Amino acid sequence: MTTTTSGTVLGAAQWEWLEKELKTSEADFNMIVSSIQVLSGEHGFETWGNFPHEVNRLIELIGSSGARGVMVLSGDRHISEFSRMDSEPLLYPLVDFTSSGLTHAYSSFKGEVNPYRVGKVVPEVSFGWVILDFQKHKAIFQIHTDGNKIVQELTQTY
Repeated sequence: MTTTTSGTVLGAAQWEWLEKELKTSEADFNMIVSSIQVLSGEHGFETWGNFPHEVNRLIELIGSSGARGVMVLSGDRHISEFSRMDSEPLLYPLVDFTSSGLTHAYSSFKGEVNPYRVGKVVPEVSFGWVILDFQKHKAIFQIHTDGNKIVQELTQTY
């Protein structure tokens, strides 16, 4: 894995926009969509983890923004998995839900370290589903495989 302390995932204008949106959000839930994983950073592929200072900046921003129900939806791994981080300054755990592509899977997946993983990696063609329960302030994340079979589920209250 190659990490950098000078490269960026987001440029200055993107950080400024994201900060404004999170700090002024009145939404019950806020989804950050990323083409690459945010929390899983030890696998050696494209990930925010290659830019640890950017991960820290994002965690700090989410924690200080006061935004409710922030979650990350990510992809580009050809696997599906749930990652969850519970640490300061976050007011609630941050979930990074990685969903496989609909047509490709990493079927030869042998395993990899992800200290934030909840459950198991799904290395088959699958898709993600998020159910938002506004009355109970919770999100239900589901991984579905062929035939719309739910193979994993994670519930997070906000």
